[in-house]
Amino acid sequence: MMKPLSSSSNFLLYFFLFFLVFFRCIQSINAQNATTDPSEVRALNSIFQQWGIQAVDSWNISGEPCSGTALTQSSSVFEDPTNNPAIRCDCSFENNTLCHITSLRVYALDKRGVIPKELLDLPFLEFL
Repeated sequence: MMKPLSSSSNFLLYFFLFFLVFFRCIQSINAQNATTDPSEVRALNSIFQQWGIQAVDSWNISGEPCSGTALTQSSSVFEDPTNNPAIRCDCSFENNTLCHITSLRVYALDKRGVIPKELLDLPFLEFL
């Protein structure tokens, strides 16, 4: 038979849970205040211009690519057909003030031509 937790154990458990939630909230706030690496913004804009496409409003909020849905790690959001083209960012750089584009998805847009050399200017890209 298990002994019930003491009140001090309950306090420690609640304190730990509060700390975890608080830490995740701070990370989220910091990510929202982070900015995308300017060289990656130029590369992304050049790629989209060559392909004749535009960023969707769900992640390119106020001209900041790494915002909105670009900050979610949810695969269903990233792969949503209305979120096309889509990017995903990691904003954990330079004390959570700098974002890098880590994923780029452009699906079924019937584009032809050469692969833009500007893709090389996205050094943190892990998924294309």
